[in-house]
Amino acid sequence: MARLLFGTVVPDDAKLLELIKEAVNRNELPEGDFEPFDIIVLDEFQDCDELLYWVVTCFIRVNTQKRGDRPAHLVILGDERQSIYRFRGADHRYLTQAPELLGPISSDPFVELPLSESFRLSNETVRFINKTFLGGDSYMTSSKSGPKPIVFRYSRRDINALAKKLAALIKQYGAENSAIIAPSVRKKKPVIKLANILNNRYGIPVAEPIDYDSPVDKKALDGKLSISTIHAFKGRERDLVILLGIDASFFKYFGRDLPDNTCPNEVFVALTRAVEQLVLVHDENERLMPFVSVDNLYETAEVINMTSEEARIVSPNAPGRALQFGLELPAEVNVTDMARYVRGERLEEIIQRDLRTQELSGSLSEEEHIRMRDVVCSDPVKGFYEAVGDINALVVLAAFQHAITGAATLFGSKTQVTDDKPSIYTNRQISWLCRHACEYQARNSGYLPRYLQMKNHDFSWINLRDLVRAQNRLQSELGGSASNLKFEVDVKRYLVVDKRETLLYGRADVVTAPTISEDGEIESVESVWEIKFVSRLSNEHIVQACTYAYLLAARSGQVPRIILYNVRDGKKLEITPRDGLEGLRRMIESVLRLKYTAEKGMEDDEFTEMCTRTTRQVLDLDDPRE
Repeated sequence: MARLLFGTVVPDDAKLLELIKEAVNRNELPEGDFEPFDIIVLDEFQDCDELLYWVVTCFIRVNTQKRGDRPAHLVILGDERQSIYRFRGADHRYLTQAPELLGPISSDPFVELPLSESFRLSNETVRFINKTFLGGDSYMTSSKSGPKPIVFRYSRRDINALAKKLAALIKQYGAENSAIIAPSVRKKKPVIKLANILNNRYGIPVAEPIDYDSPVDKKALDGKLSISTIHAFKGRERDLVILLGIDASFFKYFGRDLPDNTCPNEVFVALTRAVEQLVLVHDENERLMPFVSVDNLYETAEVINMTSEEARIVSPNAPGRALQFGLELPAEVNVTDMARYVRGERLEEIIQRDLRTQELSGSLSEEEHIRMRDVVCSDPVKGFYEAVGDINALVVLAAFQHAITGAATLFGSKTQVTDDKPSIYTNRQISWLCRHACEYQARNSGYLPRYLQMKNHDFSWINLRDLVRAQNRLQSELGGSASNLKFEVDVKRYLVVDKRETLLYGRADVVTAPTISEDGEIESVESVWEIKFVSRLSNEHIVQACTYAYLLAARSGQVPRIILYNVRDGKKLEITPRDGLEGLRRMIESVLRLKYTAEKGMEDDEFTEMCTRTTRQVLDLDDPRE
């Protein structure tokens, strides 16, 4: 919709905010690059946020103008129980209050039609959800029959027995029709252990999560067991769905600002993904969610006890714990995670306030972009593919390191891949880099399936020409500082924000002209380079580069040059804090607050007023066609 409205690709919230500000500053309605529509369908409207609401109201007005001031018919679809993007600013009230909000720009009266019948879920699954998780509320109905949901009660000490049970079910339904879903799949040992056992011991093909909260590439997913977070799996379904982490710990790690006497929307979404068989894996060490009825659990599901305890699952604690708002920092934060999954417009405001970004070189023409394959065939007979975009980025930097130093130590090895001139690569040497990058990623993430599924692969998807082009670009940028380069520099520092402490840690890609103390610590640097191989640079990358610079400069008090460079398209940015080291710290603190602060939602009247202002702003824009 945003592309049609503005006539250009809108890749993220930062770009959308920029386009909206331009239209408002010009006080001019966008022309809209589309033919008028008679019917406009707004689906999943419970996920609407402030920026998207501006786009929707503006699109409807432009469409009305194109139709000779005749408004189109609006169809608005959604489910308030599936509103799970609060961290992005989404609010279910855009759906539930749609008649009042969109009434001023729609001539037709709104008619509400409840759609309670589920065509995905079986009656047995619907009954389980309604009675066990929704307090007996008949929120959904179904006329389809199916098996009872299964609850595996297990002990972490016996995860192998659990894997055996799950493997049998997965083979029954087929890996391609099965999924394991959890609130988090990163650094969560039960999920990772299960994935590794199912793949290595039982031969079940697994599409391991590479980006964790984003959907896996469809090719890499086909024919395999999907491992996914709840957010990444929203909108999808599989015949067999296995849920982990649906217990009281959810409120500690993911829903501390949510009441524990009702089913969280995230849990509801997870429960409604199974077409045939729903499976809950209950960890004996965790309590059930406080609102769950144990009696109804045993009545509506098949409970399989895999522990030595003969008694029933222990009743949950009583609901009513106090909601926890405000900032709560985890014990440690990886720099690469800092700016993930935050409100894009607020991140843009922080960057504009604290940083100056100068474009030293723009993106090259499309013909000059280096396009390495992101997905490769790992098994031609079975038709399996693996995502390798993360491997490509590692190989590009490792190849440059080897060209400069004669060794590729990024993978934790000093093995040299050439016997002669380190700047000359052959297909054999490229394969060596790709294989070791894949192994390195497996060690870092804990997930083994991709590495195991590629054991017979020749790792030859990167052609020599593309790698040489990438190396030449890095050589042109950094070759003059070859003797003063350090690669993959480990950085960490404790940071206190609002009396809460966390350990910030990560690895800076390239550091130039470092001064090393007697104890081996880096005291000062000339510049910090964050090297990317992506389709486009983002604010997330800017935050990473600046945080590495702060962690490296905190000891000396001197801010280095901060360079963000995308090898793929040649774009190069220099970032300068507006207030030196203190400005960098302020930026980091603001990003941490943005990510880890649980805010109280707006009151209804405040929300309505915000939407009214947006609608008024759109209606006041001048129409250039008049």
